[in-house]
Amino acid sequence: MRYANTIGQQIRSIREAKGYSQDYMAESLDISQSAYACLEAGKTSLRVDRLLEILKILDADITAVFTPMEITSEKHIEVREKFASYPDLKLIYDQLFEEMRDEISFLRGLVLQQHFVRENHQ
Repeated sequence: MRYANTIGQQIRSIREAKGYSQDYMAESLDISQSAYACLEAGKTSLRVDRLLEILKILDADITAVFTPMEITSEKHIEVREKFASYPDLKLIYDQLFEEMRDEISFLRGLVLQQHFVRENHQ
């Protein structure tokens, strides 16, 4: 559930921009309002099929919830600076960071692929 909170925040932003309430979304998904609130808060795992249902209700594209990771985020820069005097550790950190970015890209691709397959079969 590493990214559940971020995805939930994106869903909430889209929902609020559309003027929809959590009650409306929950009713449309046939779940309780509290269960829906947990999805937005990242407290509950969000299955891909449920995400696609939510996006359909919001009339939003799946890419709306998967924003590219900001490489120059404050936290990333802060951590890199801590390793500045330890070149070996900095190299390992940079490699791990790149692997994480690759993993995110791969997962995004899988989600998008499933989304397009579902759209073409409907």
